[in-house]
Amino acid sequence: MVVMLISSLRLTVLCAALLPGLPWARSASVAPPETATKTAKETTPGAPTTASPDRVVLLSANDPEYLALAIPRSYKTVPSARLHLLVFRGGLCIRDHGLADTLAKDGRRVEGAPVIEQSGTNQRAFVAPDGRTAVVVGTRYVSRVDVTPGQTSTANDTVTGDTILTLVDPEHPDGRWRVTLENSRWAKDVVVLANAMGVVVTTFAPRNGPTDVRILDGTGRESARVPETSAETLGIEGSPDGGFVAAEVSFPDNVALPERGVIVFDLARGSQWTYGWRYGSDNEPVSWSLQSGGVLAVKVPGGIRRFDANGGKF
Repeated sequence: MVVMLISSLRLTVLCAALLPGLPWARSASVAPPETATKTAKETTPGAPTTASPDRVVLLSANDPEYLALAIPRSYKTVPSARLHLLVFRGGLCIRDHGLADTLAKDGRRVEGAPVIEQSGTNQRAFVAPDGRTAVVVGTRYVSRVDVTPGQTSTANDTVTGDTILTLVDPEHPDGRWRVTLENSRWAKDVVVLANAMGVVVTTFAPRNGPTDVRILDGTGRESARVPETSAETLGIEGSPDGGFVAAEVSFPDNVALPERGVIVFDLARGSQWTYGWRYGSDNEPVSWSLQSGGVLAVKVPGGIRRFDANGGKF
């Protein structure tokens, strides 16, 4: 009886942790509609004050702006969705992409094996600060948990599936390009760059693997990547002009290397430089930000340091 209780408890914990542990559990796609819309509007720095006739917008289903639109049903993919990615061209809404709510099917026992299988899907959307492009991130997964009596290891537990990134713009309302992440990896943080310069995404191997960072250009081609074996990515940011990307990373334990750093990528030149520090040093920042032209502003206890796109100090 004790052994069965342990297996049951372990199954419950693993299956329950699968969805809450995903990065999208904190994303707008699963937030209450009011919060989601407010977040999308408030966290879009540099957004144009006057709406462009050609734009992409993320709205909740009960937003007055959305309710005021008379969108033909044939333009809608998931009419009942709580969040909608709208594509406008010439001032008219030409596509309404409803983002499917997170769905997790109840676990079922696999015939002939001490395994419980659970499957699920999720969709999120991210819009560029200038509203010119957006990315829809869709994930399907199948989780298998070994419930052999007495089994406490997770070595035999697997998560498979695929994550697809689709770039949407007014000229390509159903997708300009699609990229499928390799080896069943999942997307964590996503930034869509201004001026249609591409997409930055951190990815990881489920359930809780370290994150890499990769930059996809305007055509979906991968132009840069920092694998998790070289440095684990903790956060990403795009410059307001879309021409630069910054990634905060932690480096493997090595006294010859900094413990943390911010890597700045120049997308036009294909170059990069790193602002690094060790904990407790004078270089450890309180905060940092990436500005237009690739300027990195680093706030340290003694003031603010500014570096140009090549890493030169002002």
